[in-house]
Amino acid sequence: MKKSKFEQYIMRDVWHKSYPTDFHKEVTQPALALSNRKNPAGHPPFALSWVPITQAFEMAPKPHVHDWEEFLMFIGSDGTNMLELGGEVEFWMGDDADHMEKFTFTSTTMVHLVGGLWHCPLNFKKVNDPAKPILFENLMFVDTYTLTDKDGKKITKG
Repeated sequence: MKKSKFEQYIMRDVWHKSYPTDFHKEVTQPALALSNRKNPAGHPPFALSWVPITQAFEMAPKPHVHDWEEFLMFIGSDGTNMLELGGEVEFWMGDDADHMEKFTFTSTTMVHLVGGLWHCPLNFKKVNDPAKPILFENLMFVDTYTLTDKDGKKITKG
């Protein structure tokens, strides 16, 4: 069978990262992370993860910054009302690591982090019902996850 000219737009070999062994022990439900970093077809890089948060914990305790954009989504998993977050999330942003503002989310929320915007801690303060977790999604358009911490140290993960 002849291969379609549109096959180049389909990424079949995406990446999956298992949880909790590769990430946070507090994440006890199956999660999915996809990336095309191994894709040789020349598609723009991206990484996307879906993480069901079933219990309160601090996911990212220290402020950091990236030189690229990132989208964080906090979505309720109740299929009858996805706008209801089903818990409480605290998230910090600021001009620098010493001048941060706290934001609290109790409904479905998306945060657009532009390059150079300091962010975190990220704290899942409350999950109302573990059977209806908070779905945390992270979308970025980079090949490698690199952050700079408060001390100016560059750290690469994943």
